[in-house]
Amino acid sequence: MDNVIHGHEQAALNLCGCNRLHFTYGPITLHFDRDEFLKFAKTVSLLAAQVPYVEDIADPVTIALAKANAICH
Repeated sequence: MDNVIHGHEQAALNLCGCNRLHFTYGPITLHFDRDEFLKFAKTVSLLAAQVPYVEDIADPVTIALAKANAICH
C-alpha cells in the first residue's frame, strides 16, 4: 500500500500501487477502482442523508419476533 488516508476511528483508504483503492472499515475491506469508489461514496452519502427522515417504528410482527429471538437478523 502506497498512501493511506485515515478517516474517523476505524476507517482508512489505501491508495495502492496496483491502481486500486482499498477501503477498510474495522475488519471489513472493500476493493474498488477510483470510479467505483467515488460512486460508492456518493451513494452512501445520499443514503446517510435520508436516515434522519426514516421513521423508527417497527410493525407488531417484527417486534414480537425480535423479543422472542432477542436478535434482529
